[in-house]
Amino acid sequence: MAQTIIGNIREFFTTATANAYNSVRSYTRRWRSSFRQSTQNWGRADYEFWRKAYYARVTGLELSGLLLKPIISKLAAWSLGRAPKWKIDNEPSQIALSDWWADHHPDILRAWRGALLQGDSFAVVNSDLSVTVLPPESVDPIVDEDDFANIIGWRVTQLLEHPETTRRMTVIDEYYANQRIHIVEIDGRETKRLTYPNLLGRVPLVAISMQPQPGEVFGHPVAEALLPLLHKYGEVLEAAIEGNVLQGRPTPVLSFETVEDLEKFDAENATTESQELPNGTSIRVKTYDVDLSQLLIASGAKFSYESPGSFSTDTAKILEILFYLYGQHSELPEFLLGMAIASSKASAETQLPPFLEYVKMLRGDMAGWMIEIAEIALGYLSLTQPGVNAGGLTLQWEALDQGDGNLTLSSVQWAYVEGLIDELTALQMLPVEIDDAPAVLERAQAEREEKRAQMPETHNAEQSFDADLADQINSLELG
Repeated sequence: MAQTIIGNIREFFTTATANAYNSVRSYTRRWRSSFRQSTQNWGRADYEFWRKAYYARVTGLELSGLLLKPIISKLAAWSLGRAPKWKIDNEPSQIALSDWWADHHPDILRAWRGALLQGDSFAVVNSDLSVTVLPPESVDPIVDEDDFANIIGWRVTQLLEHPETTRRMTVIDEYYANQRIHIVEIDGRETKRLTYPNLLGRVPLVAISMQPQPGEVFGHPVAEALLPLLHKYGEVLEAAIEGNVLQGRPTPVLSFETVEDLEKFDAENATTESQELPNGTSIRVKTYDVDLSQLLIASGAKFSYESPGSFSTDTAKILEILFYLYGQHSELPEFLLGMAIASSKASAETQLPPFLEYVKMLRGDMAGWMIEIAEIALGYLSLTQPGVNAGGLTLQWEALDQGDGNLTLSSVQWAYVEGLIDELTALQMLPVEIDDAPAVLERAQAEREEKRAQMPETHNAEQSFDADLADQINSLELG
């Protein structure tokens, strides 16, 4: 009987403990789920802010905003200033793509500059093979309703205003892999809806994003982390300018011997006004109605002009430190920013190789969307030009440092002819950046074998022709 009671008690506590543990686990799971962030981040940069900051039209960045342009222009110039080289298996495709890219390279470069500045840019390769660069705020993703992580298309919304009336037109283009839907609305009323088939089988709109983090759909402006530094830089610079102006204009000073004299002068000449600050608050400011061009009489006061102390040295040091941080984050060498002098040639040569590696990393990030644009263009070209296709498409870059290109080429030729290096090594050492040298060499060897296979037929035909000619000559001689 006692053993039965003890067993029931043990079973009760075991069951209660298990239930409590499962309850705690369930609560913990619910608590984690309620605070867990979405793994698909749809956040975007403030495109309009960065567009204004580039032209120094943002409060606090009226001066320091000018530092955005060197980052954008120099990174764009070094990474995509020259059109890349494309290698395709068949010659018609390579010629067609190279010609098309050369014609539209300025548009593609403009899209890349926009991505560097604002974090995102969007380019559409139209059916007439023109390129349209879209404002990033006008483009929104269209996802599969059964799989939110799957972007099946893009929606482009443009708002157009009538130049003479208050009427507004909304033009919506939805790009899918199989179709494009064109919708026109005037003053909120739909007036047109057309559907065009997409013969490519892929979305012709390409998203160009600047280094999005894992889980993020959109990118970041290249100078995003520099924003606090730019505000401080502008603040120090404006204070230095204001102080320099004051140094050139001494401040009149009245020194009173007693507090009673000061209070009497304050009561007779001071007026208090309310001034509103940019943030919406207001402060009380005291001013003195004193005309220094007139005779000034003050009891118990001594008048003098005082100039502020010199602070230009400290200001220059602070700005130099801030500019150093600016250069470190942007990874732009000082000589590219115009800061190098003749005596720093060795320093410039030391700074260039790391910067070139940074540009190569950028080019690696760019390869995805560039190949996507090239494949879309080839898809349209194949519809009108026979023999054009996107098979075996590879992207090649010219070497960034072309100073010793001729010397390198001559050295590679000599070493290969003398048998000191093999074909793959020679290909990798050429002054042209090749993304996949083994694949290029494999295709070249295949083409070489194909040409060799065709040579015997031509050679036999030439031998037969030479033999016939020799017989004719001999017969003429014998005759």
